[in-house]
Amino acid sequence: MIKEDPYRIKFEKLQPWIVDIFQVLKRDLRNDHLLKTPSFAQKHFPKRGLDKLSNEEFAAAYVKEISEGDEELGEKVVARWVMKNAELYHFFATELSKINPKFDEIESLTPEVSSFLLNTSVSQFGACATYIFCVMNAVVLADEPLQKLRESAIAEKEQAAPREEKQSFESIEVVREHYTKEIRKLIEKFEKRMQGIERKYVQDTDGLKKQISQLHKKLGENAIR
Repeated sequence: MIKEDPYRIKFEKLQPWIVDIFQVLKRDLRNDHLLKTPSFAQKHFPKRGLDKLSNEEFAAAYVKEISEGDEELGEKVVARWVMKNAELYHFFATELSKINPKFDEIESLTPEVSSFLLNTSVSQFGACATYIFCVMNAVVLADEPLQKLRESAIAEKEQAAPREEKQSFESIEVVREHYTKEIRKLIEKFEKRMQGIERKYVQDTDGLKKQISQLHKKLGENAIR
């Protein structure tokens, strides 16, 4: 079962996919963090133009900062990645809510439930994305299914290679049918992503309300004293 590890531990577990993770987030982090934090850029890239950084250099700097204990930065990176993969969040939130509507309070999942969730997720989103999501979000999976997922994710990454696919179509009708299906897939993916973003926003807002309520309670107790 995954426990809520510090972000430095989470990123250690995700080491084989680090460059892939930050490649997806590079533009967002550059605009929302790197350009607004001169000290970070000066520390890690003192003699490098930010527009000339390789994906490997970019990822290494962020991982180093997180490994040194910057939990806030780790949280920022994870939140960005999850938002980019909101349809994955929507899937897990939906399935886990069937077990407990307050799915963030689930403490463990059986091997059978873990395997079902992972097999379904992998079939839709792939092993790499599923494993990254589960580690980032501390999904409380049973050990054996989680280990099998990691092995599948490593195998998937090793087998992945950029290749150009050439397609030929018999007629205009076939072309139209092909692209109609592709557009439908994109629409469905976008809808699921938006649902995931909305659901995560609601959960984060509820969590913030609880923290505020607890803070007011403590302030009230201190005032009485």
